[in-house]
Amino acid sequence: MTRIAIIPGDGIGPEVMESVYPVLEWVRKQGRDAEWVSFPYGADHFLRTGEALSDAHFQELRDSFDTVLFGAVGDPRVPDGRHAEALLLRLRQELELHVNYRPCFPFLDGHVPLKGVRASEIHIEVFRENTEGPYCLKGHTEPDRAVDEAVHSSKAVRILLKAAFEHAKQKECPLTVAHKANVMKHGHGLWMRVFNELRAEFPEVKASGMHADALLCALVQDPKRFAVIAADNFIGDLVSDLLAGFQGGMGVAPSASWAPHRPHRCAALFEPVHGSAPDIAGKGIANPIGMLLSTALFFQREGWSKEAEAVQGAVAAVLTRGLATPDLGGTSTCREMQQAIQKEIKTC
Repeated sequence: MTRIAIIPGDGIGPEVMESVYPVLEWVRKQGRDAEWVSFPYGADHFLRTGEALSDAHFQELRDSFDTVLFGAVGDPRVPDGRHAEALLLRLRQELELHVNYRPCFPFLDGHVPLKGVRASEIHIEVFRENTEGPYCLKGHTEPDRAVDEAVHSSKAVRILLKAAFEHAKQKECPLTVAHKANVMKHGHGLWMRVFNELRAEFPEVKASGMHADALLCALVQDPKRFAVIAADNFIGDLVSDLLAGFQGGMGVAPSASWAPHRPHRCAALFEPVHGSAPDIAGKGIANPIGMLLSTALFFQREGWSKEAEAVQGAVAAVLTRGLATPDLGGTSTCREMQQAIQKEIKTC
């Protein structure tokens, strides 16, 4: 039995999560042994109770579920975002989800804003460390200056880079590590030391380091030359969001986070990268594709390859027919996209 915890969260999170429930029902009809429970955590719950994520429910998630499907978090009613930190960042850090995987596989040529580059020519997978770097929430503010600390540990860096090396080895493709060790000599110096150690352990992988600013330029000029990119939390975030532009935008970009080293039961979380988008929440125009493709990543990781391919194929078929939400230049509502994709899935 695969037990799934569902946290729709804030903003458009509940809207896009609605697309997941019929897909899970369909998967169960295919013979997959799965059950799911929805949790109310998000801004509404926090404002009502003062609780972001109770210790009891965190322990339940950690010990009684196999994975988490997460919608989005962030709400202007909580301007300092403390409920988001106590919810999503806690899950990432305390479940030790060091590996954040963000693939860029564009579906349509029209969504790739580069002349002479076809969607089929771009196949880039980003491995982003998910718990440390500048996003570790360490620092302080003084009257006339502010300090944010970036923390890197050899444990977290090694876990992330080893996952990237293993993936590049399996795919028989090159690996590029994005860094700024030329100026961030301590933190990114650690990254490059661990990288060089692992490069010796994986001699079959064509691996190289590249300054992050040069990498961003090269991705815009010639994305076809890259396959697997690994980076810290901050740089990995920037790189993967840039790559979302090749897919059509943030609304279609999926992600998966996991802990390859951790013995506890719940060691994976799947979420779209678009965030809560409070400016369009409740308008019915959110794009459900990022959430659906994140669910497909969950299926793939679970070993349900046929179901994962069905979801991905259904998304491609619907986009090819010209259906799209406003962020992709279309006029379809979130529900209309959900229904069209679900209909395609059933025919696969």
